[in-house]
Amino acid sequence: MTAMDLHHDDVRAPRQTASPLVLGTMGWGTDGERPVRAAAALDAALAAGVTVLDTADIYGDGDSERAVGAALAGLAPQVRDGLRVQTKCGIVLPGTTPPGAAPGTCPAPTTRYDSSPHHLKASLAASLERLGTDWVDTLLIHRPDVLTPVEDTVRAFLDEREAGRVERLGVSNLPWERAQRFHAALRSLSADGTGLDCVQVELGLHHRALVEAAVLANHDDAVPTSGAATLPQWCADEGIALQAWGPLGQGRYTRRTTDEARSPEQEAAVVVEEIAERLGQPGEAVVLGWLRRLPWDVRPVVGTTDPGRIAACSRADDAAAALDHSDWYRLLTAARGVPLP
Repeated sequence: MTAMDLHHDDVRAPRQTASPLVLGTMGWGTDGERPVRAAAALDAALAAGVTVLDTADIYGDGDSERAVGAALAGLAPQVRDGLRVQTKCGIVLPGTTPPGAAPGTCPAPTTRYDSSPHHLKASLAASLERLGTDWVDTLLIHRPDVLTPVEDTVRAFLDEREAGRVERLGVSNLPWERAQRFHAALRSLSADGTGLDCVQVELGLHHRALVEAAVLANHDDAVPTSGAATLPQWCADEGIALQAWGPLGQGRYTRRTTDEARSPEQEAAVVVEEIAERLGQPGEAVVLGWLRRLPWDVRPVVGTTDPGRIAACSRADDAAAALDHSDWYRLLTAARGVPLP
């Protein structure tokens, strides 16, 4: 019996409350010291109250899922019971053979997106094997496959849910219109009327399209992204968790710089540092607090394995509470590099 098999009973453990912070495991793997770093990262996340772990079938060619499974196997059952694990499927990378492919199938010549029922079911089975379990909390569709009808994907998910292999469905990197279709199809086709659990998008000071779509309305600089201004508020209204991947921008706003001629990015880092010092908060908490200050309950997905940075990130809500209007708009303006109209 594996650590995660402990859940697979006639009556499942109660649904755990999702934490404001999600621990991303894209960098976890099985080479070198990574298992040690993964264990340390998980310990730090648990200490910070994190209850959601994020991975995907393509991360490290499956090594991320294997590392997550190994880390979870070392937890006491009552600790594991407090965690949610979510993985993703739907991307086929060049040079790889999709799970469930017929013998002799040639490796994919280029990246493609596949949300077909066969691929979803085969991918989930492969993910569960790597995770060392027979079920997972949430499955996300990683990228939009425009060739597969949304209803076909949803029906395949419901088959897997009925079989006890997954509980919830999410989507990642989808435009609002397609996310809305998934939500509507799931509510219509599921017996209990449950819709999407989460929507994951890239969002942060460095990647502000969803924010600027709302802020720069009726202006020449308005972001011409279909549904961009609608997606965050729609998620909030529907009770769908909006998860932000890459929220720290790979640390670009928390690196010190001594250059006299600073780039806009470096200037923004100076503003982050000034606000962090004034508020008595880590720079990471200020960057994430900027997201948490939004009225959309944005859940940052933090991918660091550094226990110190995880602890710093866990103070995001404290930083958000301390940020006032002036701070928030000052950060936005610094990241943009130009004043608001």
